[in-house]
Amino acid sequence: MTFKILTAFTISALLASAPSLWAQDDPPRPPEAPDQDALLQMPEIEAAWARGDFVTVREGLARLAQQRGDAFSAYRYGRVLLEGRGGPVDLIEAERWLSHAAQAGNGDAATLLARLYLSGMQGGPARDTTRAAGLLSQAATRGNAEAQYLLALLTDRGEGVAQDSAMACDWFRAAAEQRDPAASLEESRGLSRGRGVAPDTAAALDWLTRAAENGEPEAQFYLSYAYETGGGVAANPSESLLWLRRSAEAGFALAQRRLGARYLTGEGAAQDSTEARRWLGLAAQTGDAQSVHLLGLAQLGEDGGPADPDAGLRTLNMASGAGYGSSTLRLAQIAETGLGDAMAPSLETAVTLYRKALAEDRPEAALRLGAMTGAGQLDGVVAPHLSVPWALAAARGGDAGASDWLVARADEGLRPALVAHGRWLLDQDRPGDAAARFRAAAQMGDTDAQYELGRMFSEGQGVAQDYLTAHAWLNVAAAGGNGKAAELRGVIGDLITPEEEALAQARVRAFFAAVASAGPGDPVPMPDTAGADGAGVGE
Repeated sequence: MTFKILTAFTISALLASAPSLWAQDDPPRPPEAPDQDALLQMPEIEAAWARGDFVTVREGLARLAQQRGDAFSAYRYGRVLLEGRGGPVDLIEAERWLSHAAQAGNGDAATLLARLYLSGMQGGPARDTTRAAGLLSQAATRGNAEAQYLLALLTDRGEGVAQDSAMACDWFRAAAEQRDPAASLEESRGLSRGRGVAPDTAAALDWLTRAAENGEPEAQFYLSYAYETGGGVAANPSESLLWLRRSAEAGFALAQRRLGARYLTGEGAAQDSTEARRWLGLAAQTGDAQSVHLLGLAQLGEDGGPADPDAGLRTLNMASGAGYGSSTLRLAQIAETGLGDAMAPSLETAVTLYRKALAEDRPEAALRLGAMTGAGQLDGVVAPHLSVPWALAAARGGDAGASDWLVARADEGLRPALVAHGRWLLDQDRPGDAAARFRAAAQMGDTDAQYELGRMFSEGQGVAQDYLTAHAWLNVAAAGGNGKAAELRGVIGDLITPEEEALAQARVRAFFAAVASAGPGDPVPMPDTAGADGAGVGE
């Protein structure tokens, strides 16, 4: 149990003010009546607290709170019950005593009770945002910095109160001026983004520095980044490393990862395998996949330290299993070449991993698969139609082998290769040749090629501009489910007369009739449709 209850829960529906929240006039009774002779005074309770004797603390506060009924004793007893010190957690009794202390004007009790109402913790009072808002409002107006900060969060989000960025900024500023680190960070953000106040980069940096100096780990991380990049301050690698270390030491996972990465690569800090693995190991414990990946690289010896291939592979497999594409890509590279006794080369494993990495948004995998395709390494391993997009990616990257492979498959009439080579020809500013490839694939029923051919006829790219033929091919592609074709067909329909549109649709009907009578895979050209003057309108 900590005092950070609110931040672990979603804040909702708070009211800026509330009527009196407590009906009781007398302090609640603890489980046992006080024994006047055994009554401990606060200094003795404080001493017991200091030596960790929380049983004595709990018993002493219970008797003292009941005997005196003062706000401070009630607050301390409610806090002990809430935290479960010297006995079990008792949230209901904690609510009662904190309510008594808050009613008597104790701002700390009001703020802690507000957190309890916002938490909705099992075994405690039901979540009551109205009461919580009233408590925070009362404590904030009395100058309680924590209450000011929490009320600012609610106001900024518009949760339970009218959203008011300017008012939120005022509350953040009030708490920040009392050296509240979290409020100082939020004040910095507001000034940086112009949220509720005019943007002011210099003031934002000042509040960020104050937050960092007051021990806010996230602020320390962003101050480190400012010194690293020169954002609003002169770049200073030494200061950047200093603040990054402070943030990492405070347990901020992003700082731990960033610090570990610096020691791994030697960028921004001297390469240090011990420090790299220490910080990346700590960050990896949070489940951050990138940290796990970097730790795996370090274990492979990429941090300049001794390599542990088995450990590195296990770690990379953990990150890959979590869907981290960089780890999958690295494992594919290792599988392709092998890694000593830890992993023998395996083309099949490499291809599987490259395909997985590609699905995990690592386009480099397509380049490598395309290069392998062009080199003939995937012959008999992967079906040619699956290799087409990889070969196109590699060809666009300048791989001559991939280009030759793509041309050969297109010449053989492989439909995906015809479309891919057509697109490559467009990249090479050869629209006439591209149109020929698209026409061949379109006649074989490829909707992407039909769309491309319709678009080219509509623009006169590589072919004579012909809206009727464009409309016909776009109509066919749209019937096959191509959404872009349906959209462009609508545009072309506005450019031709109803009579011309009827002619184009007649061509489509004739095309589908020819498809129905053709053999499987046989190309079917778009039929001509005679115009009113008897002239043929063709491709």
